[in-house]
Order: sequence, then structure tokens, then C-alpha cells
Amino acid sequence: MIGANEYASLFKTGQYGKLYLTRGSHARGPTFHIHVLPADEKAIVNGPSNPCINRDAVEVYGIIGGNPGWTETYGWLHEGSWQEDFYKLVEEKKQEIERLNKEQLTIKQTKEDTEKNRIKKLLSDY
Repeated sequence: MIGANEYASLFKTGQYGKLYLTRGSHARGPTFHIHVLPADEKAIVNGPSNPCINRDAVEVYGIIGGNPGWTETYGWLHEGSWQEDFYKLVEEKKQEIERLNKEQLTIKQTKEDTEKNRIKKLLSDY
């Protein structure tokens, strides 16, 4: 869904410092919610339909428009310093993915080079 696609693809549901991120999906696409937890509090998890049930937690990112389950749009429900913390997490995750992609590309290239060298050697020894 609009505003949930990118973030839902980056994160698993879980606690990230004071933020509790919830990734989900329904028939129309991914869903994504962010709750701010009270200081030094661990998230109390209660399944996929209502994963963060801490009494004092506040949802700060979620559905801001549209019809839930059909055409919902996601965005910030409340603005504050948690946005900066979240965007840092997003940047860190993107860098991690980029690093892993580069590693995979290097591994693939090494395998291809090894195979080319093997073939070249075999054929040159003919």
C-alpha cells in the first residue's frame, strides 16, 4: 500500500530501540506501522493483528487515509524526533543491503572468473 511498500520490504517486525516496527500484509499489499514505546520498555507482542499492545505505546506511523484493507495510505500520524531515528534505521538498512549486494556480486564474479580460467586452461592444454 502507498507509504508501506518500501519500509515493509526493509524491516522485519520487531523492536528497534524505542521504536516497534510492524510489517504485515493483506490481499492488496504490504502494511507498515510504527509505535513509540516508553523509555526502557520492551514491547509486549500479541500476534500479527495487534502486535504491539504496550499500554503506553503510541502509534506514530500508520494509516492516514483511504479505506483500510483496500486503498489505505500510510504516513506519519505524529511528528517528532522518532522520525529522525527511523530515517537513520532506514539508511542503515539500505547501506547493509547495498553491502550484501556488493558481496554477492563479488562472489558471483569470482565464480565466473574461476570458471573462465578453468575453461581457458583446459582448452590451452589441449
